[in-house]
Amino acid sequence: MIVAKHTAEMCPGGIVKPDREFLKKLEEAAKKAGVNVVGSYLDAPGHTYYLVIETDSNDALNNAVEPLRLIGDVSIVPVMKLLDAAAWAKKIGIQK
Repeated sequence: MIVAKHTAEMCPGGIVKPDREFLKKLEEAAKKAGVNVVGSYLDAPGHTYYLVIETDSNDALNNAVEPLRLIGDVSIVPVMKLLDAAAWAKKIGIQK
């Protein structure tokens, strides 16, 4: 899960530093990095992007989110589906 926040001043959709090509740049970065974007969401008033990305490569993940890093702060949080987590927890013996 990628959580990327930026200020109003750095907003690519704003009036201070508009970037009409930003979403295209983000899409191209993901494609070039070879990651699978499972879902993408935007809290426009909060200036926050949320992306669910699948990849086995840390380098690919970092390359994919570089456009977001250039405009603000990016947090990368490893997440898994709850049912997958339950199966994993059973496999390693911490759940029945």
